[in-house]
Amino acid sequence: MRTQTTPARATTARPAAVQRAVRLLVVLVGLAVLTAVLSVLLRDDLLDSWSSGHPVDADIQQPAFVPVAVVLLVVFVGLVVTLVPFLLAGTNWARHSLAAVVLMAALATVAGLRTDPPAPFVVAAAVSLVVDVAILVLLWSRATTAYVRGHDPAA
Repeated sequence: MRTQTTPARATTARPAAVQRAVRLLVVLVGLAVLTAVLSVLLRDDLLDSWSSGHPVDADIQQPAFVPVAVVLLVVFVGLVVTLVPFLLAGTNWARHSLAAVVLMAALATVAGLRTDPPAPFVVAAAVSLVVDVAILVLLWSRATTAYVRGHDPAA
């Protein structure tokens, strides 16, 4: 009987940085859900805060925050749920893609803060920006880099 050997890279243990990044991605998804729910519940407050910065006679129509928040949530969750298993499998392109998704989430968060939202949104945004930075640090840590390079046949 012939024994089959497995390559060393297949037995590489997943580093704590990858596990923490995934946990923080779950936290970020939770914050995105919270923000979408707040957008529905505090819709009038959002519109009032936006209107305070724009003159009444302006030709600018009030934005619809709820549909934008829901679409952003669906796209964000879909991307994270799709990419995380690939990161856990050690694919380097998934790390790059998740970093891009997190950067886009941070950009959307900063753009949302420019509308001078109510306090609950500011708190959620501040927490999510801290989580964004932590995820990026973990995704680009030496341990994560070594992990994805050890699994990526192109590396």
